[in-house]
Amino acid sequence: MFKTDTILHPTDFSEESHHAFRYAYELAKLRGAELHLLHVAPSLGDDPLRGAFDASLDEEEFYREIRDEADARMKSLIETVEDSDVPVRRVHTRGIAPAEVIADYAEREGMDLVVMGTQGRTGLSRIVLGSVAGEVVRKAPCAVLTVREDTKMPSNIDRVLTPVDLSEFSRPLLRAARDLTASFNASMDVLTVVEPLPFPVPLVGAVTLHDLMPDPVEQSQKQLDRLVETTEGLPVSIRTHVEEGHAAMTIVDAAAEHDADLIVMASHGRTGLERIMLGSVTARVVRRAECPVCVLRVEPEPTEEEVEKAAAESKETGTD
Repeated sequence: MFKTDTILHPTDFSEESHHAFRYAYELAKLRGAELHLLHVAPSLGDDPLRGAFDASLDEEEFYREIRDEADARMKSLIETVEDSDVPVRRVHTRGIAPAEVIADYAEREGMDLVVMGTQGRTGLSRIVLGSVAGEVVRKAPCAVLTVREDTKMPSNIDRVLTPVDLSEFSRPLLRAARDLTASFNASMDVLTVVEPLPFPVPLVGAVTLHDLMPDPVEQSQKQLDRLVETTEGLPVSIRTHVEEGHAAMTIVDAAAEHDADLIVMASHGRTGLERIMLGSVTARVVRRAECPVCVLRVEPEPTEEEVEKAAAESKETGTD
């Protein structure tokens, strides 16, 4: 079951962060969760609320003033919501690397989900790769949901897109995505992308994917349908799709084509830890998708083919 008892929203008080707060608050209300509102003041006095640090000031007094100002802004944020049914914990801290502070807080406090905007106070120059959001997606021990400005609120999530690559991460991802989709009373599209094989230049035009693997789309469709049929989870209306193309852009295009209100992905893909968040397909989808993207931490499980192979080898050797 996808657990969301505690939700963390880091804020820098930018406009996009404000929208992400509304999203986090409504999600907490829908899930009956506690919301932690976190502001990280950069160390060495370079805080966006107060400008450059003045060495002539007492440092602790300076940060007390920053904390008071941040707390006032947090209270103002909370006042913008229509009710106060959600328990909100206001947290103020500081650190040289905000992403590490956020990830450490999420681990220390056992957060189930982090909800944050994909760009911050400095606008387009801080778009997710290389930004605090991108680093949190990579480092946080829990699920991270990134929200663009003006995206639909979670109460309006009707369709979820879940891309899987048929690797050992696919079944646990699909199981969690089913539970999350059911909690929104939504339907799901499950997508597998068949990517073109990279060939050396001399082979271009001489051999194709179809020459090496007849009907790769058909084979992937069979594997995908089997995966969906054999993965347990809450009852959800599911459509399966197999597309050819480059994974990241195909996923982004599919989200638009199928009117997805949320994309649910795993933080690692086919090649495991080498594909850790930044530079991976997931990172590019987070950066480019128009709808929110929820990145889940899932533990790999053997694929059906691996289970069957292990059973056959066990039978041959006479072991259980």
